[in-house]
Amino acid sequence: MASVFSLTVLLILASILVSQSEAEIVVRWCVVNPTEKIKCEDLKKELEIVGKYPQAAKYTLKCLLMFDIFDCMEKIQTNKADIISLDPGHGFYAGKYHYMHPIMAEKYSNTDPLKFYSVLVVDANSQITVNSMKGKRVCFPSIGNAAGWVYPVSEMIKKQMLEIKDCNSIGKSVASFFGGMCLPGGFEANYNPFGNNPNSICDSCSGSGNERCTMRDPYSGYDGAFRCLEAGRGDMAFLRDNTVKEMLADNLVKTEDFRLVCPNGGTKEVSEYESCNWGIVPSHIVMASRAKADEELTAFKDFLSIIDGYFGANSNTFKLYSSNQYDKYAERNLLFTDGTVGLEELQLDNSYYSWVGTEYIKSVNLLNKCPLSVARWCVTSLPEKMKCEDFMMSLKAKNIFPELDCILAESAIGCMELIAEGVADLVTLDAGDVYTAGRRYNLIPIAAEDYGDMTMSFHVVAIAKKTESFMTLFNMKKKRACQAGVGRGDGWIIPLGVYIDTEQFIPEKCNAFRNIGELFIRACIPGALDKEYNSEGTSISLCEACGAEGFRKCQRNSEEQYYGANGAFRCLVESGGDVAFVRHLTPRDNTDGRNHAKWARNRRSDDYELLCKGGGRANIDDWEKCHLGKVPANAIVTGSYKDNITIENYWNVLNYGQQFFSSDTDGDFHMFDSGTYYNDLLFTDSAVRLMQLPEEKQNYKSYLGPNFISQIEALKQYTCMPIDGSPIQRLSPFLLLATLSIVFFFSSVF
Repeated sequence: MASVFSLTVLLILASILVSQSEAEIVVRWCVVNPTEKIKCEDLKKELEIVGKYPQAAKYTLKCLLMFDIFDCMEKIQTNKADIISLDPGHGFYAGKYHYMHPIMAEKYSNTDPLKFYSVLVVDANSQITVNSMKGKRVCFPSIGNAAGWVYPVSEMIKKQMLEIKDCNSIGKSVASFFGGMCLPGGFEANYNPFGNNPNSICDSCSGSGNERCTMRDPYSGYDGAFRCLEAGRGDMAFLRDNTVKEMLADNLVKTEDFRLVCPNGGTKEVSEYESCNWGIVPSHIVMASRAKADEELTAFKDFLSIIDGYFGANSNTFKLYSSNQYDKYAERNLLFTDGTVGLEELQLDNSYYSWVGTEYIKSVNLLNKCPLSVARWCVTSLPEKMKCEDFMMSLKAKNIFPELDCILAESAIGCMELIAEGVADLVTLDAGDVYTAGRRYNLIPIAAEDYGDMTMSFHVVAIAKKTESFMTLFNMKKKRACQAGVGRGDGWIIPLGVYIDTEQFIPEKCNAFRNIGELFIRACIPGALDKEYNSEGTSISLCEACGAEGFRKCQRNSEEQYYGANGAFRCLVESGGDVAFVRHLTPRDNTDGRNHAKWARNRRSDDYELLCKGGGRANIDDWEKCHLGKVPANAIVTGSYKDNITIENYWNVLNYGQQFFSSDTDGDFHMFDSGTYYNDLLFTDSAVRLMQLPEEKQNYKSYLGPNFISQIEALKQYTCMPIDGSPIQRLSPFLLLATLSIVFFFSSVF
């Protein structure tokens, strides 16, 4: 009985092992249009004929229809599909952004099988040459296509046929060169991330509805681009070397009806593509996710090899490499490129970089050509420099040009001087600094922060703790003050005007610093003792309430933890002062859990009130009725000697950057968030976007407006701060040594 039982167990185990060895392998093939789905389903039906294809018996083919190749890439990356056949240009994109790699390649001949040529085809009667292409209409197979976009456009750039004015906008440059075009996929977010491709890129396309100018447009692909040319919708078409020949096979055209335009001049017969082409292109590839196990990838390759053996170039049944075998296939190049003679197996460690090769990489990089090599951003502290470098790397990862460089100066005025001298290009300045930058250094604002209402301005408010109910704007004598910084609109110009208007002291010529020092028993006004603002260095009490230690104390930058509007509010929260002059958004931004920094935790908004001009108090949300003045937003400035194209490219890098990095929660880099330890690095943390200034606003007078300028100039007699001249500031040896020490410290921590 025991032996019978043992035998039964062995038989069961054997049957399990056999069933496992013959387990079904599902291959999910992603296709991108209904006709390709039909061909895929026909292949599936052919494979399911019992006993006819024994090597394929363990494979089950599933045909998954998606809208376009980008949808397929996403599905493969998320393991909802397995394989897709791609042009090498699109394969490059799939590898770079969707972690895919090639597993098989198409072969086109027995002599030099893994390449083909990019050609420019015109009607035989056309007079077009390489020197007369400008202003003509052109048909492209699709954006990103290697033979029909990357190689020819990069060749035009190399020959200086295309004038590249705008960084990150090759579509605009190409559209301005040609008189009309059909560029399928030109509005795809993947190739138009900034939404700046002009409508003219679709002028010659023929699709309707949602398919117009997409990769489902009738003029998409090599055969579609040829039909676009043949229909007279274009004067020329960028194709691959065998397109005319394949169309000729259908007796649609005669080869002598067309000619090739050579990039080095002249024209040639269609058959002479080896000596008249716009680039030698690596063959199309089948790609899969690199996240798959090697065993799965090997199974996919085996499947492809099996169907290549059954249905290859010599097949008498289903023809894998031809799309005109049945009347129901109205398109070409379905599943594989028509004219393919077989498949070449690629090693599993073959990356998309190694497949497309260095020449293709050079061509892609040319498409990212920017007339501006670098934008040099000036910063005033080491933490700000670190964020600037993170910004630089984030932009580079998104292929946004020009590249950013970060230059450290000792102060905002130091940055102004560097820009005026041509050593730096950009800096973000408070409205008070914009005045100095414009008047003294002839710098101009080109963009401004927006805080949610699109006015590019904010209101200054005075805030105190609710428990200090005796505190008003009229009894500040012998109290403590927290101000954002000397010279700033929110931390100096408006507060100083309030002190004078409320007669907290009788101002005397050039004595404002001494007057404030006598008014308050102590204060934190970062930068108040700097020689560039306070030449006499009077009233050391103006810095006594500041929170930083050592050389950082009272610096007019983020090294001082009480610098800026958020810093002034922190000064109040941590009992450094009795009143804080901040922006109207500051109290809300730092209470009720909105700021996760340690100092702001558990701070309730109803613990604070606004101090009004009339002497009363108000809820922090009543700032429209209880504020001290309105100030223009922080602005990004540059030199007035910059030309319009350069300024536009500075704006573009900012605008494209904020499209990716404006969120305070998504992604690894946040333009408008400085973390939990520092405030307002590069940009104000309360900003939600940057807004481009029109040309008429690109000077300090127009941007700041007469009211704010009059407030600044009314205070000049009391502060005697230099307006029209100042000695050049340089990074002191002591600060340089301190900076290097901090660099080593942060390197060891992070």
